[in-house]
Amino acid sequence: MRADVVTGAVDMDVADQREQVSDRREALDRLAMRCGQRAYRIAYDLFGNAMDAEDAVQDALVRACDGYGQLREAGALEGWFYRILVNQSLKALRRRRIGRALAALWPGERTHDGDAIPDPEPAVDASLSRRRQTALLLSAIHILPPKQKAAVVLRYGHDLSVEQTGELLGVGPGTVKTHLVRGLRRLRAELEES
Repeated sequence: MRADVVTGAVDMDVADQREQVSDRREALDRLAMRCGQRAYRIAYDLFGNAMDAEDAVQDALVRACDGYGQLREAGALEGWFYRILVNQSLKALRRRRIGRALAALWPGERTHDGDAIPDPEPAVDASLSRRRQTALLLSAIHILPPKQKAAVVLRYGHDLSVEQTGELLGVGPGTVKTHLVRGLRRLRAELEES
């Protein structure tokens, strides 16, 4: 008799698990369809290239699949996913920053005087000048520390509110504003030098 009770409980657990897997699969399929484009744009703006952006979105989807059971409220799935994406991207950017700092210890390509190779002269045409300004801005964004970069990209590049940006970064609005002020100050200084 005890074996029947145990077997019945096991059968219910298996049925529950199958239902949970089905629900999870549907939720994650919907997540990929609804959030994929925006997630890619956010990742692209953070990394500056398509390959890294695609990798970041895929990594975030894998983490979302792995951690889906920890999600308490199904309605929070999208915000939770974007937070995973931003956190994973920030980790990758920090690793790169450390790698660049280590690479700076060895000489790179420089002129014979030891100076960095200069940028070409600015174009006279107004549209080319705007493109150059945009390129300078994008390259300057990529030198910002990861949290400042993410705050600037999310707030100004993706038009999120300070509160939404804070939710994705896992910090309060005051901290977001601090990152924005410092990031914009550094961008201004970088662009004035260019």
